Amino acid sequence: MGSEPGERAARPAEAAAKTQDTDRAESFHYQAAQQEVARVLDAIGNGLPLAIGTLQRIVAGMARTLAGGDDRLLLQASESGPVHIDLPRHMVNTAIFAIKIAQGMGCQEEELPWLGLAACLHDVGMLVLPKRILDKPEPLSDEERVLLQRHPEKGFRALQALGSEFEWLANVALQEHEREDGSGYPRSLKGEEIHEYAKIVGLADMYEALTHPRPHRKMRVAFDVVKELIGTERQRFPDRLLKGLIRGLSTFPVGSYIRLNSMEFGRIVGTNPAFPLRPVVEIIAGSTGQGPESPRRVDLSANTLLYITEACSFERPTN
Repeated sequence: MGSEPGERAARPAEAAAKTQDTDRAESFHYQAAQQEVARVLDAIGNGLPLAIGTLQRIVAGMARTLAGGDDRLLLQASESGPVHIDLPRHMVNTAIFAIKIAQGMGCQEEELPWLGLAACLHDVGMLVLPKRILDKPEPLSDEERVLLQRHPEKGFRALQALGSEFEWLANVALQEHEREDGSGYPRSLKGEEIHEYAKIVGLADMYEALTHPRPHRKMRVAFDVVKELIGTERQRFPDRLLKGLIRGLSTFPVGSYIRLNSMEFGRIVGTNPAFPLRPVVEIIAGSTGQGPESPRRVDLSANTLLYITEACSFERPTN
């Protein structure tokens, strides 16, 4: 059956409004999660009772969005952010990356909210570190490094206050710096001695740290970080996790910059799991780095004339 012209004309506007509403909803999830993590950190810092029910509900919403294939939260987590370490932001970003890695591993959907919750709380022990250590641009001294490596035990003790129901959550915080080959800390655990969620959170934590700026180094190109982790961390992480990293975050991760065969610069804004080398790209500049005034999106899986020639960094030229 046909449609009235007025109905056909209304649909694009309705679709645009729906997209804007969804964008606002995902932005709410991202901001609300950070606010709840900050509240938990404040409670720990002031010796107040811990309550994580609200955070659980927010993370469950984030997990549903990510499981549904919506990459907007992933794009937010990939924003460069401040140079100093913002703990709530770091932990929420790590949760988003951990969920995507778990998806790539084929984990059951009902597991994702629990994994996300663990990732949102994995670094609560960092609260005890002096700010001078967190923001130090130079390499840490031996004494400072020893202090840093105590934070998993501090987090473990803080989360034990949640009771026996969440003992597993405390164990993930304790073990997320342990590594498959026993080279991690604080207890040099190996293989099956390490909680599976701690392994996933540990990989997501490393990816988050390397793809965001820190006081002692610049952020790295996401494509290069994935290559490095696959190439250098095979002894420290199981193959199933590294494969999950590639499948979940893609060969060209959301948020990374690329150059096309047209010499235009683009930013990855969506993935195509069936075509990992042909993601959705937002064209942000021509070959000179200027314009366009209105970035346009191209789904490379549907456009055979364009393809990615290289991953790159991008800084828009100043006038």
